[in-house]
Amino acid sequence: MKARYLKLNHLRFIDALKRRGKLSLAAEEMNISQPAASRTLADIEGIVGQQICSRNAHGFLFNEFGNVLAARASRVVAEVENIGRDVREVADGLRGRVRIGAVTAAAVAHVLPASLALRTLAPNAQLQVDVEPSLTLMQRMRAGEYDFVLARLSAADDPGAYDVRPIGEEVLSFAVREKHPLADRTQLSFRDLSPFEWVIQPAGSPIWTTVVDAFRSERADFPERITYSASVLLTLATVSRTDAIAPFAREVANLLTAEDLSARIVTLDMARGVSVPAYNVILEKGVLLSPLAQRFLSLIEAEITRPIP
Repeated sequence: MKARYLKLNHLRFIDALKRRGKLSLAAEEMNISQPAASRTLADIEGIVGQQICSRNAHGFLFNEFGNVLAARASRVVAEVENIGRDVREVADGLRGRVRIGAVTAAAVAHVLPASLALRTLAPNAQLQVDVEPSLTLMQRMRAGEYDFVLARLSAADDPGAYDVRPIGEEVLSFAVREKHPLADRTQLSFRDLSPFEWVIQPAGSPIWTTVVDAFRSERADFPERITYSASVLLTLATVSRTDAIAPFAREVANLLTAEDLSARIVTLDMARGVSVPAYNVILEKGVLLSPLAQRFLSLIEAEITRPIP
């Protein structure tokens, strides 16, 4: 096998044929004729010393060896395209695509203001921000979908593989509708909150764990009527229509209780504060961020260090 003698155009062709499934479509993507595409496939199989795919009624079907080769070709082609991307972005520093993920509190407190600043500096930038629980974000981080995330490492993550920059604790507020029976009371304990229905993130999530510990520390009964949901929209709808209580990060609660949102949501006056352990800015070690991603990260870190109003 002499796969090391494959050229970049060979790898591009393998990637195109695997994705498109038909020789004509791969030839079109490569901007070559169909006979030239057939010769390219023959050249590739001659170099590697075996067949990598076969034709069927629907196009080309890759065999096990071909699938391995196509997966590696896809990575190489992506890295080469990233080189071109970085060179272009270095020229002006204001174009390209940034893909990040964030837990809800970080998205509201840090990513939102930073994204508004980025829009002013780089109006043509493509920005993707996914708001998900940390477990989902880290799964997608491991899959290479993000430049960086604002989240917490999961048990499946190797801390040595990441550059982890702590942000701070996530202070919780407890949201209810304006006319909730507890809305006008002060110095509430978790015993006071036990009889009511709750809407909370799924069991095992950091917020769920923190709330469970808070009830346990006061020897209060954990609520019996609970709806588990990670959806902020569903949680807000439930709280606004029932006497349910929902824990939110302070930054999210401040947004939901703002007058201009008119959600008619208030937060309870608790006798003691409750905080979720710190989340972090997480980057993969050894991966060079694009100039635009680095610019966005700098804007986010500036928001992190900004004093909370």
